[in-house]
Amino acid sequence: MQISEKQLAANRANAQLNTGPRTIDGKKRSSQNARRHGVTAQTTVMTEEDRIKHDNFCSRMIAELLPHGEMETFLASSVAEEAWRLNLARAQCNNIVAIGHFDGTGDAYDTEHPEIHTAITSAMVVRDKAKTLELLSLYEQRIHRSFQKHFAQLKDVQGERKAKRDTDLDNARLLSQVAVLQHLPYIPAQDGFVFSNAEINRYTDQFHRLIFANEQDFYYRKQASQYNSRNLAVPTVNLPQSPQQAA
Repeated sequence: MQISEKQLAANRANAQLNTGPRTIDGKKRSSQNARRHGVTAQTTVMTEEDRIKHDNFCSRMIAELLPHGEMETFLASSVAEEAWRLNLARAQCNNIVAIGHFDGTGDAYDTEHPEIHTAITSAMVVRDKAKTLELLSLYEQRIHRSFQKHFAQLKDVQGERKAKRDTDLDNARLLSQVAVLQHLPYIPAQDGFVFSNAEINRYTDQFHRLIFANEQDFYYRKQASQYNSRNLAVPTVNLPQSPQQAA
């Protein structure tokens, strides 16, 4: 359908007015709208204020997830981004309801009671914007599923990495102990391990102390059970020396 000459002229006039920011401050603010996210290096558009909040939120969450390597960092970043979007979707639902207090929706009723007026206004917005709120609810559910999927994937990847590290560290302990018994130096790198001897020695020391502690815990609980059955206070147990103390 062709438009009239008058409408065409009006459109051209409006286009001349829509030339973007003109002042230095306006151009500066506009240039900050599209910036690269520090973690993903992807360009996204948002206000500078939202950018600061977004980056702080995502950075803190990623730090809490303790990613290691590119894959874990990608999954942790995905979790943080979905969490941000989930908060945004919830805020948008609240904002839609709040619009009714500014666009005159609640003016149809004069309740002479602020709380009742607020409740009626919110109910009217929910009634009139039910389709939009329903779409936002579906959007929120999809984001939440994506959040859960990425979080589960991250935990799986981290679990595999930690399990392999625990296995490697225990194998390094065994080989290090053999070297000690043979009075030979142990070089972890020769067996493909990235651990230092100091790290292996700390793990070995903790490993044997935990064995000793578990043995003493059995005797302590056995003795405590005998005293408790007679309603007597459990005396202080004099534990034998640990292997390290005896040495």
